[in-house]
Amino acid sequence: MTGSSKNRRYLLWLAIGTGVLALAMAILLVLQITQKRAIEKASELRADSITALVFQFEREFLRFRQTLESSVIRSGELDADNLGLRYDLFLSRLTLLRDNPTTELITHRPEYQNAMPHVDTLIAHADKVMAANPLSKPALAQLLVQFNNVGVDVQALSLAANSEVAALLESQEKTMLRQNNQIIGLTLAQLIFLLIAAGALALRQRKQEKERQALEDLTHELREAHFRAEAANRGKSQFLANMSHELRTPFNGMLGMLGLLESTPVTAAQADYIKTAKGSANHLLTLLNDILDVSALEAGKMTLKPEPAQLGALLNEVEALMRPQATEKGLKFSIVSQAELPPWVLADTTRLKQILFNLINNAIKFTDHGSVTVTIVPRERTDGNIGLAFLIKDTGIGMDDHVLSSLFQRFFQVDGGLARKFGGTGLGLEISQTLARLMGGAIEVESTQGKGSVFTLHLPFSLCPAPPAAAAVLPITPLTKPPVAIAPEPPNTPAIPATAANAAVQDGATPAPTSETALRVMVVEDHPINRKFVGILLEKMGCKVTFCENGQLGVEAAEREMFDLILMDVHMPVMDGLTATRTIRAMPGPISQVPIIVLSADVMNDAKEKALAAGVNDFVSKPVQAGQLQATMQKCLASAPSHAASQT
Repeated sequence: MTGSSKNRRYLLWLAIGTGVLALAMAILLVLQITQKRAIEKASELRADSITALVFQFEREFLRFRQTLESSVIRSGELDADNLGLRYDLFLSRLTLLRDNPTTELITHRPEYQNAMPHVDTLIAHADKVMAANPLSKPALAQLLVQFNNVGVDVQALSLAANSEVAALLESQEKTMLRQNNQIIGLTLAQLIFLLIAAGALALRQRKQEKERQALEDLTHELREAHFRAEAANRGKSQFLANMSHELRTPFNGMLGMLGLLESTPVTAAQADYIKTAKGSANHLLTLLNDILDVSALEAGKMTLKPEPAQLGALLNEVEALMRPQATEKGLKFSIVSQAELPPWVLADTTRLKQILFNLINNAIKFTDHGSVTVTIVPRERTDGNIGLAFLIKDTGIGMDDHVLSSLFQRFFQVDGGLARKFGGTGLGLEISQTLARLMGGAIEVESTQGKGSVFTLHLPFSLCPAPPAAAAVLPITPLTKPPVAIAPEPPNTPAIPATAANAAVQDGATPAPTSETALRVMVVEDHPINRKFVGILLEKMGCKVTFCENGQLGVEAAEREMFDLILMDVHMPVMDGLTATRTIRAMPGPISQVPIIVLSADVMNDAKEKALAAGVNDFVSKPVQAGQLQATMQKCLASAPSHAASQT
């Protein structure tokens, strides 16, 4: 359908609609005029209650006076009953006249103000006369004279009521007529407005084509703006990823070298300096992790990775890490369970520990005296899962209701003034609450200011079988024989076994690794400080290390020489680590099966998933911790193909 035909169709429907509305308005106008005439007729026949009240009062007044006159004139006995009845009816009509709200219409009239005192005096005298037994004709005659005198006032009262009601009716009729005229005027105005609107719509239709074109142009601009916004968002994500990589890279060297320095002979003062520097670096790393977690939550990329876990071992690890902080502040710290924990459950241990670390760290931070206690309490559930509540109770500063209402908001801090005592970004609790909800649970808090707080983490867990038994973990010894056995000991003593066969250890002696038995490790890393740090770690483990500065050199080295293990960075010049990994996996021979562990400062943009998809065996994020690296190397070497371990 062309634009011209659409325009004609629109004008046709507009004309039909306008005609229908105009007809409806005309009918409405006729109805309003008819209503006006009906109101005028009804007003002619209308009676008001005040006239009825005064009329009935006057009628009973006249009836009683007539009965009274007949009793006085007629000879014989008086008809006391009839006279009493007439008097009672007269009094009832007087009472109705006094008590009815409509009487207010005439109370201001002089006729009413003149008549009522006379009536009151008359009633006072009549009550005495009518109360006599037997009735006295002379007294009744005197009462008749008074009734005749008051009759003029009663008649005037009736005329005043009629006059007042007539004035009221006239006023009401004028008001109704005025309102009706206004309705008619409004209806005419609506009709005129409708015609004007129809004309305006017709003019608008003529401009529709131009406006449609303008709308298309605007839509195109909005689409371009949307594309630019998406590009900006991708740029922000890339910026965060780059900043994460750039920050974690020096963190890796700084923390690594501080750890190595700590393992050397130092004075007490130097050890304290190293501890302070490591604490500051770890604090910065925590802040960086919180910011990255918030970014991942905003992007909807925060996912959980449940795996078989032993809650007892996890809690022991949490206790081992948190107890030194509590002890340093002189606080009692304990983790207790009110029931036996399930042996194996499915849980994302990294995120669960992150929540517990946040809650316990906050409890320690805001507690100066007393204790911090973690209690695990079973909770019944109806969905087949195991319910557990982790209660973190402290004796710290506590919080009031205002703080509790804002506690889980982003960037909110309990002590947020310029002179605040406690540090932090205000992100930990929001991240913890979000993670708890992702796990199907929630965090609740109860607190009393000055007495402490109780944070309760509610979580459901699914039971699962134990995973395949891991290789036995032996004390670290120089590389002398398989099977590989690595323990996460301090970095001044580590060593991991070689993959080449060696003679059995005799008499409990541990032979030092030789060039033939040392584990051959290739480190593909472009950053010189990271190469230096990882190299020192591997040398302390008794490994023979080969360094390559980019992925291309790593691929060439793999083509020339067989390695037992490769540590691969991701972001490198010439060729990145994932491309190098895919190239090595595509090589013929045993080298394609060599274990490859990624050491990367990139923890965003699904870095681990991309690395595993490229063919790496495991992923270790920077800054690298010696114990974590040892455990990962042990796992990869233990599961490596036998032909790769047999090459020397």
